[in-house]
Amino acid sequence: MESEKVSDLNRAFAGLWLDHDLEEANDRLRIAFNEIVGKEKKITPSVADEKAKWQMRTWIRIYYLFSDKSAWFPGRLQSDIQEKIEFLFWNYGLAKSSIERADPKYVWFIQGSENHDMMDLGNAFLALQALEDLPKYAGRDLTDGHSIEEHLAAWNSYFKLYCTERCKHGLFIEVGSPTYGKYLIPEIVNLFDFAEDSELRSKAKTLLDLTWANWSMEQLGGVRGGGKARCYQGNYSRNGRSDSWFQMGHILLGSQWALDGSRYTHPIQGFGFVLATTGYFLPELVKDLALSPEDRGEYAVVSQSPGKMKSLDKIPPYGGHSCWYSMDSKDPRLVRYTWCTPNHIMGSFWVDPSLAVEFNIHPDQPERADNSYAAISAQNRWQGIVFATDPDARIFPQCVGKPDKNHPGLSTTYDQQIAVQHENVMLIRKNPAMKNLTGLRVYLSPGMKERIVEEGGWWLIEEGDSYAAFRAFSATGEIDSVSMAWDDDSFLRVSEPDAPIVFVTGRKKNFPEVDDFLDWVNSHESIREDDQLDYRFTDSSGSDRTLTIWLRDQKLPAIDGKPIELSPTVVYQSPFLKSRSDEDGAVLRFKGQEILFDF
Repeated sequence: MESEKVSDLNRAFAGLWLDHDLEEANDRLRIAFNEIVGKEKKITPSVADEKAKWQMRTWIRIYYLFSDKSAWFPGRLQSDIQEKIEFLFWNYGLAKSSIERADPKYVWFIQGSENHDMMDLGNAFLALQALEDLPKYAGRDLTDGHSIEEHLAAWNSYFKLYCTERCKHGLFIEVGSPTYGKYLIPEIVNLFDFAEDSELRSKAKTLLDLTWANWSMEQLGGVRGGGKARCYQGNYSRNGRSDSWFQMGHILLGSQWALDGSRYTHPIQGFGFVLATTGYFLPELVKDLALSPEDRGEYAVVSQSPGKMKSLDKIPPYGGHSCWYSMDSKDPRLVRYTWCTPNHIMGSFWVDPSLAVEFNIHPDQPERADNSYAAISAQNRWQGIVFATDPDARIFPQCVGKPDKNHPGLSTTYDQQIAVQHENVMLIRKNPAMKNLTGLRVYLSPGMKERIVEEGGWWLIEEGDSYAAFRAFSATGEIDSVSMAWDDDSFLRVSEPDAPIVFVTGRKKNFPEVDDFLDWVNSHESIREDDQLDYRFTDSSGSDRTLTIWLRDQKLPAIDGKPIELSPTVVYQSPFLKSRSDEDGAVLRFKGQEILFDF
């Protein structure tokens, strides 16, 4: 943490935690606080919202760990800056907290986005809890006329239900987001560490345990495979090392590299400090699952994620955001299918092609809500293959979308592809309903262009102890008439914009020679009749399988003639983690041991 590029807020945290030069640490906090105040000269609710929100996880943690009433390291925070932080907390509570918003019926209402929602509400709750016993704030009402005590009681109930509902219904909307995981998980960790209600702390722990159990069985070397939401085109799609789940996972598994000071140059980058100083630890069974890919073997994980919206009778206060969502936890219409091996992971999203993608939906538009995915679920969905050889080693399909005004140089897509998968075979196409999409192309990590070969229409590569192959099919002409050509050193573009692509993987353990893999791949059969494309192959058990997608109609893809199930009772189905939406628990089993999660 000697780098001068590290932000004052993060340097202050490091000094306070290490009990090193506390005078300098407190001075840096004063500088960081004055940067929030800026030209306004004082803290107001709007300043707290606009200037401090992204830093609040760190200010919360500093206060609870180092203030004069801390149960951990009391007195390291000097009185003048402590009072300023308390005033910041009061104004943040004024900006973000209301009894109406804390009504349990809004537990699946999302303001802004999932990570914004938790930054708003979780931090407001912990900020107000810090003020509860302070004489200066006794008897003062918040903006809605209710006391701090009333707000805390409401938020305690709300967040207990929040944890239960996420556990029961597939965890998070922004599932696996490389960008936004680091702005969501630390807020839950802070709840676990600092909530005064023991039941809430227990529920927060269960939510964290289940989250990391799910991550552990779908990752290799810390890189999560399978479908991911809000995975921006560019760095976040291409590089495993930039994925915040990779970084958070390594911290919790004890890898010190993730605390390199160069990662914390901005005051909003506080997730590493939260995870490195928390009292939360991964359960030993979850750690063993994460670190034992050979023992896990080959398996499929089928899981739900919240995706579809539902109508509301009334829109609650939503923190001044420009958008909001009301999620349908009981009919998510979104399934993740992930095929995991010790050498690679391939995964996809299963979606309903007939659903639209929407942002704000008002109470007088129930039909629109009930037939739409939330934009935060559909934005920049990633599906493809990651390899164990390197955190950045991957192959994935991508549609080119419109430029994202909030992320210069990047493109945004919504619900870009329709996919169906069984084991190590994935069939995808561009979603024709999404009008902002251009052609479909395939990304290959640096160095793969020099090694990939074209063989009888297949593009084939060996990556470590894995094989991967893919090819496109014409949607209009002779089925094998489509071709692929390089855009640059990374992307192969399909000559026909609406052509579907099949991706196939294999392990050298199962196919000792590349010709063995090619023989199996060449035994597959593709048949197109009118709007229907069938892809036939033999799976690992020797059973004949058929994947079906529709090239123009908005019909559900099918497996062996049966449409995919998008609202299953089963929430997690794998050899290790199992749960159902009609039960209040889940079980994790590995190497003869188990954890029972009680929601």
